[in-house]
Amino acid sequence: MKVKAVILCFAALVCAVPVTAQQRGTMEFGAFASAASFDQALSLKTGVGGGGRVGMFLDPRWAIEFEDAEMRATRPNGLKDVNVGLLSGRLVYAPIRSGAFSVLVGGGAGVSTETNFLHSYGVDALAGVKYNVSNSAALRVDGVWDWLANEKWKSYRSVRVGLSLYRHPAHVVQTVTVRTPAPPPVMMAPQDSVSAAEIRRLRDSDAALRALRDSLSREPERVHSSQSIPVRKDVPVRPKP
Repeated sequence: MKVKAVILCFAALVCAVPVTAQQRGTMEFGAFASAASFDQALSLKTGVGGGGRVGMFLDPRWAIEFEDAEMRATRPNGLKDVNVGLLSGRLVYAPIRSGAFSVLVGGGAGVSTETNFLHSYGVDALAGVKYNVSNSAALRVDGVWDWLANEKWKSYRSVRVGLSLYRHPAHVVQTVTVRTPAPPPVMMAPQDSVSAAEIRRLRDSDAALRALRDSLSREPERVHSSQSIPVRKDVPVRPKP
């Protein structure tokens, strides 16, 4: 059951899509676990620990960052374990960006210290990958190589796996308004014009009915006047004398 839950969580992270890309002024705050392998000439073997970083994006591909890492390192020949501290700053570039996925390369300088005797400055190089699981968080895996200048450029390598959180500048965090086009207007005849035409039609029909009624009411009078019988008047005859 636990394995299934882990698989579901991983699938959710893979399917997640960031809302916005990192812009100039975006701050990155990260924490990581680390493991290191040292050059045997440094009298150190391996170390494990953790650390944190803070960075700022100069644009979507370039960023500057500073790291502080602490590890507990083992020593050869049964010597007691010691604490190793790493403090570095670097410039980081993302040559490949595809959706939520980024490839990182970087370079910088730093200082390394060890409990007993190792205090050295040097340079370092970074190669890593980052996957943005949301607009505000990302998973990050880095490999870092350090060379110590005053230890005849002896080196050590470390792997760092962690989570980064972003704080975006105010002008980037904004609400996106989606505007949909208004539907085309429906062309309709004015209601007043339709009513006026209908009224005229009714009036014309009423006038025609009245004319027909009047013509029918006058027809019997004409027939009666044409069929009247003239009255004959007899002229009185006077008797002869």
